[in-house]
Amino acid sequence: MTTQSVSRANAQLQKAARGVVMMLAIEFLLGMAVNFIGLPDEATGSVKVVTGILLGLHILVGIGLLVSAIMATRASRSFDGSLRNLVRFGGAGIGITFVFGVLTVATGSDWWSYLMGVGFIGSLLIYGKILLRVRTNVA
Repeated sequence: MTTQSVSRANAQLQKAARGVVMMLAIEFLLGMAVNFIGLPDEATGSVKVVTGILLGLHILVGIGLLVSAIMATRASRSFDGSLRNLVRFGGAGIGITFVFGVLTVATGSDWWSYLMGVGFIGSLLIYGKILLRVRTNVA
């Protein structure tokens, strides 16, 4: 692999990992807002509209996280096994956390919400590590 292609792959993975970390921060804030206000079926009037919008944005960012995790996985193909596996674990964490979010809304169970929070923390730690490794070129 040429130096230029390694540099390009490094930049792509760095961009994807940075995007995931930023979206995780936004996802956290939107999720906490919905958690504080309540789900749309728990509210009335304009509060119901606001929480519906916040929940919709939370879902859209979750979909964006899935897409970014796929992009990071594609960008990691040219790296060594340990970094590539880290990216795969991060993507799996995002996917599982998304499923926990769907289950939270579908069932209203606080346990799924808790597991969604655990998945968030795990994904944030993994993608933070990926970002640090790529930024320091210790891929």
